[in-house]
Amino acid sequence: MSGFSEILIIIAVLLAIIVLPKRMSKNNKSAAVKKKRRIWLSGWNRMAILISLLWLSFFSLYFKPWNHQLLMFIYIGIAPVAVYWGIYWTYLGFKKRGK
Repeated sequence: MSGFSEILIIIAVLLAIIVLPKRMSKNNKSAAVKKKRRIWLSGWNRMAILISLLWLSFFSLYFKPWNHQLLMFIYIGIAPVAVYWGIYWTYLGFKKRGK
C-alpha cells in the first residue's frame, strides 16, 4: 500500500508544479494590465487642448502681458480657457456619477 501512496504524492506534486504557476500567472497578468492603464484622450479632447494652447499663445503674443497688459490678458486670454475646462470637469463629474 505504501507504493500507491507514494505515486499519489508524486502525481499531486507534479500537478502542483504544472497547474499552480499557470493559475498564478493569470492573476499577475490582470494585475499588470490594471497598472498599465493610461489616460485615453478622444479626438475632441485633443482638439480642445490644442485650441486652448493656441488661444493662450495668440493672446499672450497680442497683449504681451509682460508689458503691463496683464489684466487684459487674464480677462480675455486665461479666463475663457479656465471657464471652459471648469465646465468640462464638472460635466465629467456628473457623467461619472450617473453610471
